Amino acid sequence: MSDPSQTPPNCFSLEEVQAFQAFENQILQGINYYVWLHYDEQGAAHFRFLFAIQFVTGPEQALMISSGQDSEAIRILDNNELIDTARQLQQLHGRAMVQVIPASAQPLWADLIGQPLEAIRLSKDESGLYLNDALQLDFGTANITIALQQEGEGLTLLR
Repeated sequence: MSDPSQTPPNCFSLEEVQAFQAFENQILQGINYYVWLHYDEQGAAHFRFLFAIQFVTGPEQALMISSGQDSEAIRILDNNELIDTARQLQQLHGRAMVQVIPASAQPLWADLIGQPLEAIRLSKDESGLYLNDALQLDFGTANITIALQQEGEGLTLLR
């Protein structure tokens, strides 16, 4: 494993790039969104921002990417990190702050379920390292770009 301290904070680590490569040519079986909630004065939960997206390619195969709590970089998130973050937020706020929403049937994804993810495309900086502010999912017939929100919170999706 490479030393993550040698990877600039605005770039994906070698391990993250390898994880992306491992998901190329896998069949997309499902999508889950993990949304960060905001509660109004009446206690009703509202969508605040898209915190993470999980790409399911098999019964025990999934890739989850997140904006992280600071929304400064896209990174790979594992289930334990997600659970820890959700628990910490719940303890801090006294209620659930992260909610999972199955998204496979949403128009953005519906026609891509069952299709192979042909490639995950990343942009490079001047030194050849892969920048972690956006990535493009190439399904052959369609591309989806995942990027950090301009406002500084969460992820945005573009097709």
